[in-house]
Order: sequence, then structure tokens, then C-alpha cells
Amino acid sequence: MKDITAKILEALPYGREFCFVDSIDYVDDKKIIGHYTFTEDLFFYNSHFKDNPYVPGVILIETMGQIGMVSHLIFILNDYNFNFLPILSNIEVEFFKSPKYNQQVRVIGEKIYFRHNILKSKVEMYDSENNLISKLTANIKVLQK
Repeated sequence: MKDITAKILEALPYGREFCFVDSIDYVDDKKIIGHYTFTEDLFFYNSHFKDNPYVPGVILIETMGQIGMVSHLIFILNDYNFNFLPILSNIEVEFFKSPKYNQQVRVIGEKIYFRHNILKSKVEMYDSENNLISKLTANIKVLQK
């Protein structure tokens, strides 16, 4: 399992400042679990919102997408060279709270189906006290490079 998760992390196409995946703790064909820590030095805290910083909803969606869907696609496709483009669509998301500074979140992605190069998943994010932060259902269409 360690080799697979290391290969997934290495295959992610994001630069250091926009990678929201610290670890992949579990992955199989149907489910993936990973973690990320929202450290207080992240680029968006100074501007969103001034004097009352929150993680922007789009960053929560991105974190859930990177762990719960893109990392899962790398495993499902067995494509550790990242020879595809993931196109997000049909997203339905709910937000319940924002992570605190230096709080690790856990993301759980569950495949609903993968067919015709479309992954549909249900993804949830929890804080360190196991409170639901947000959840989404979305599709990622896989385009070959």
C-alpha cells in the first residue's frame, strides 16, 4: 500500500503551493481516504477575509477533488504518469464549517461509478474531531492528453 500511495502523490500534477494532499491513507477501486493540513501560512488567509480568515469554498472543493477524485482516478486508471486531463463537472456541494488554522482534515471519496471515461463520486471532508466540514457529489471526465 505504501508504494501505491507514494506513486499517487508523485503523480499529482499540482505545484507545491496548490497541492492540497499530504497523504493517501487508503485506496482501493471503490474508496480513497487522504489527509491535508490547512497551515496558517497558506496564501489565501491574508485576503479571505481580512481580519476574519476562512478557507475559501473553492479551496475546499479543490482539496476534496484532489484527494477524493483525481488521486482516485490515478489509482483506478493505473496511470502514474498522469497522461490525462481531469475535467470537473456536475458538482453539487454543501458547506457546513471551515477548517481552523493548522487543522488536519480527512477526505473520503467513494466511487459511485466509472464508465465512459467519467468518474462520479461522493466526497466528504471531516475535521480532526470528525465533524463534517463539507460534502460534494461530482463528475470528472477523463480526457487523454
